[in-house]
Amino acid sequence: MRLLVVLDRPDTALFTLGTAGALAERLCADQIRILHPRLADNPAFQTPDEGMPTTEEQQRFARDVTARADRLREIASAWIGSASPDAQHRPDRQWVEIAGDVRKIAAQEARSADFVIHGRPRAGDPAYVVDAFAGILYDAEATLIVAPLQDYASVGHRPVIGWHPSHALDNAISAAMPLLETAERVTLIIGEHDGNETPLPAFASTLGRRGVQINVDRFRIDGDVGEQIRTHALAANADLLIMGAYTRPHFLEWLFGGPTQDLFAHATLPILTHH
Repeated sequence: MRLLVVLDRPDTALFTLGTAGALAERLCADQIRILHPRLADNPAFQTPDEGMPTTEEQQRFARDVTARADRLREIASAWIGSASPDAQHRPDRQWVEIAGDVRKIAAQEARSADFVIHGRPRAGDPAYVVDAFAGILYDAEATLIVAPLQDYASVGHRPVIGWHPSHALDNAISAAMPLLETAERVTLIIGEHDGNETPLPAFASTLGRRGVQINVDRFRIDGDVGEQIRTHALAANADLLIMGAYTRPHFLEWLFGGPTQDLFAHATLPILTHH
């Protein structure tokens, strides 16, 4: 079991690493590869019409890239060194920096991981954060854990599934099966309109026969669906929300300013998703 952690912002790095550590413990992961995809070229000067950077602009860009890499390396090294020597399970923790096209680097590395952990994107993030996220989710089509902006002691013991039949959610659930099959309980949150009762998925019965407690929470869709999902997930005392990623424009709209941005702006849960 291999986990890839993508670090690109010092202010979210510890939360991302904490989520990775909790997931590694839950899955008995063999390896945690901590990647910093480092910019090689100034993104402000990528086309001829943008001109050429001045010496001062290039030096400022180089200083910013180096300072960010140094800070992330320092955070990661301290986290790696904090691993208890008495822990029953100690995955190999590796730090790696790769310079170049951030999106391509993130996608290439994500393809060889079982799960990828990335910090929660926020409106106004630099382009390299959006590029890494898109490379993981859409180019590599990897199983992505979006880390919350807070510490979580556990990940995946009490997962909640925002159930709405889709191919993307099928992919997410298939990837999450190692967590679902050994969960304390699994809660299905189902938003419905009047007179439109969604049938339960077949995997719910399969998990139930294996001894997993299955809870079903149906609610009437009324207003902001993202806010309703978040509220019901928190009420279930969940430690992971599983969702399917939608098509590229729609899902990124959710993340960066669409009508349901609240789910990601205020959610306090790790989110597992797949395209």
